[in-house]
Amino acid sequence: MDPSGVFIAGIHVPTKTIEAIFCMVVVMVMLRLELFRRAVESRPGDLIQSADKYKKLLRECAPEALGTLSCIALVVVLRFRGDTISETLDGHSKEAWESIKAQWPVLLTADTLLAIQVMLRLVVVLSAILRSGASSGNSPVLEECAALWCGGAIARCLVLQRSQAYWLEGPVGGLLPALLEALLAPLLFLLGYRAMRRSAVAICFVSILVAIFAKRNNLNLAEEEDANIFFTAAHCFEFLSALLYAGRTMLLDNDGQSSLTFTHLMMIIQQSLATYFWLQAFEPDTNLNGCGLGIFAIQISCLGQLCAYIAAASLHVMLETHEVPVHVNI
Repeated sequence: MDPSGVFIAGIHVPTKTIEAIFCMVVVMVMLRLELFRRAVESRPGDLIQSADKYKKLLRECAPEALGTLSCIALVVVLRFRGDTISETLDGHSKEAWESIKAQWPVLLTADTLLAIQVMLRLVVVLSAILRSGASSGNSPVLEECAALWCGGAIARCLVLQRSQAYWLEGPVGGLLPALLEALLAPLLFLLGYRAMRRSAVAICFVSILVAIFAKRNNLNLAEEEDANIFFTAAHCFEFLSALLYAGRTMLLDNDGQSSLTFTHLMMIIQQSLATYFWLQAFEPDTNLNGCGLGIFAIQISCLGQLCAYIAAASLHVMLETHEVPVHVNI
């Protein structure tokens, strides 16, 4: 890991640039809070309304909050078990493992980021299933978005079945994240089967295009070529799903449900973990490119998904703040 910055598809992004972007985000947040404070001072009654809104958010999202806290507690417990892998490694592998632990002293390994991502995704999907009846299809996770995400989940299951190289390591790795990935596929099918039946031809056409792209652009992480292809296909499906997620957020009725706010927040957090992993976990000279774009395709997919989720969340906040009614159903 280069302490002077990160490499994105061979392009070095200095640490100072990253720090500048972070400072800009902090300034924007502080500006937003200051504008909110002045608005409240000019209209004292808004402070009570705002406090009531946050209380409503916590009250209505109690199951989601409990699920998220449970995931965090599980990760903490598994992390405090310590290193359980070193004893099973030989000399050369143990040296490499110690180097990884030195780079990630808190998490022990970067794979922990992806394990947390799987847990948060499961919480989001379970929340969508729990709220699907009451929300009348207003969640952006439903329908075509879930159908494409289900394609990505199935591809990930095939990856794990074909090769051990894609199994996560570390205190939260192993069988647990693999089981959670396998659980996501049928749950997403429940959320998107109506869209699959309604748009079967379109989804089949998209699947063919994804398969062609993944065949020509994949990693060299596993010896099994089909596992590398399925992994790129999973990211392609998830990228397309994120675009539909942003589109559905734009078109669906924003009816003030607190669970939607939770969904937008969790989607940004879980995708941030994967984006950071693929931008930072590997050395820039690591030979991971199988053919075509290689790891660049994965990095672009992760960044694209993160941008889509941030855009969707921003739109949701704008509609929630200004209370703009949108009555378009898709």
